[in-house]
Amino acid sequence: MKKITSILLSASMIFTLAACGGQTRAETAPAAQPSGETAAEESTPAESQAQPSPAPSQAESGSDPVAADTAPGAGKTLVVYYSATGHTDAVAGYIAEALGGDLFKLEPVEPYGSRDLDWRDADSRVSREHENPGLRAVDLTAATVDGWDSYSNVFVGYPIWWGIAAWPVDGFIAANDFTGKTVVPFCTSSSSGLGDSGKLLAEAAGTGNWLEGQRFSSGASKEEVQAWAEGLELQGSVQASVPGAAGPAGGQTASKVYFTSDISPEGLMAVYKALEWAPEGKVAVKLSTGEPPASNYLDPGLIKDLVQSVDASIVECNTAYGGSRAETAMHRQVAEDHGFTAIAQVDILDEDGSMELPVAGGTRLTTNLVGSHFSNYDSYIILSHFKGHAMAGFGGAVKNISIGLGSKEGKCLIHTAGQSSTSPWGGDQTGFTESMAEAGKSVSDYLGNGQRIVYVNVLNNISIDCDCNGNPAQPDIHDIGIVASLDPVAIDQACIDLAFAAEGSETLQARVNDRNGLHTLEHGEAIGLGSRSYELIEIDQ
Repeated sequence: MKKITSILLSASMIFTLAACGGQTRAETAPAAQPSGETAAEESTPAESQAQPSPAPSQAESGSDPVAADTAPGAGKTLVVYYSATGHTDAVAGYIAEALGGDLFKLEPVEPYGSRDLDWRDADSRVSREHENPGLRAVDLTAATVDGWDSYSNVFVGYPIWWGIAAWPVDGFIAANDFTGKTVVPFCTSSSSGLGDSGKLLAEAAGTGNWLEGQRFSSGASKEEVQAWAEGLELQGSVQASVPGAAGPAGGQTASKVYFTSDISPEGLMAVYKALEWAPEGKVAVKLSTGEPPASNYLDPGLIKDLVQSVDASIVECNTAYGGSRAETAMHRQVAEDHGFTAIAQVDILDEDGSMELPVAGGTRLTTNLVGSHFSNYDSYIILSHFKGHAMAGFGGAVKNISIGLGSKEGKCLIHTAGQSSTSPWGGDQTGFTESMAEAGKSVSDYLGNGQRIVYVNVLNNISIDCDCNGNPAQPDIHDIGIVASLDPVAIDQACIDLAFAAEGSETLQARVNDRNGLHTLEHGEAIGLGSRSYELIEIDQ
């Protein structure tokens, strides 16, 4: 068994504003931009109004820390940030409030206006500076902080510009000595990942203990940001983790994800056995039976050995959007037509209605409705085909334990963030992604957070469309392998990274980014469903 790597927050694999991975602070190659983003943070007037109001000293000078206590002391925290359109401003404020830290806003000597930030215009300021690093604005109105030596923890925040930190941050990094300090980068972006931005800043600084950072979406909630910040292991901090998380938020403990490139019944059994997990009592294997006529559901021949080795029933729930699986009788016929009833008993969990599961720590849902037969099983193997999804961006383990296990009414509640149990339509995207994470957490909590539930994802026939689509787009990505984990967030993050790194992944990346699909994992980590930090362990010899 070979450990391949430890990956946090899909570093260097996520589709950034410029290109994937490998960039340096001095890179000059031009980059194509995805439609709908600014060179800094995506912004709308409503979003800009949502940011916290700055204290007078910050608003007037842009340089003085907002501090109630400036005396030296172990554990003091400083949040330094540059914000182009207001989103990093908001996240920085949430972090400072959560940790009792001071704020220090970076202001370029020559501020960037809206025209300066238009990356679509090849003659805009940021476009010219991107092409010619010698033109970049790193001169700040103030680059040093009074009482710098009194701070043990320093957060450095910025929007992502062409896959790296917005270059006004460079001036602050160059002007300060980070020796003895714990430094935490964070960024805001509508779709780009953290990438190598934090690593490159650490290399430029040359000093300090730099932790893995975090990317937040443009509309990140206060609860999400503060749960992450409070879960970090900082100097002088007594807050070490998010309660109930599979791994501490911030990446201090990486969840194990086992990988094989052997997509066969033998490979599936091998990666499952690597978990060293034994089911208790009556076992269910949750999968998608697939929408006719041509969806890419998992082949019963691939999964037969695993299902029968644990004497499991295959379980599913009816759909809320219509189609061939909206009613139990029709759904059973589809399961038979697709070969699932030939390998195991098939149970439609919501045939007799719903049962409630409490949602702990959620901001969108208070209860989750799953099929009423859910409690008939003692242990669950969540067997997911990893692929894209028209609404969620992608489908994997978290979708399978949320939308997948939801009854018709439960699916509606998730889609509408708790607003309707009769219709899945009309909800906002952020509410939907967060509700998926919260519904998934209710299932995980009920089954003991990895004690009576495990996750196996198969990365084959990867289309941008889900198995709920009877006529999906053709797969663009070659078959990759099978992964298994006790952590639903980690396994999905690993699949995102593996798929995004594969040839032909551009359309999947665009689908995930367009639907803000990664926010499901961000929110899942924030509320304690699992960890986006993982160690990928190859089991192939």
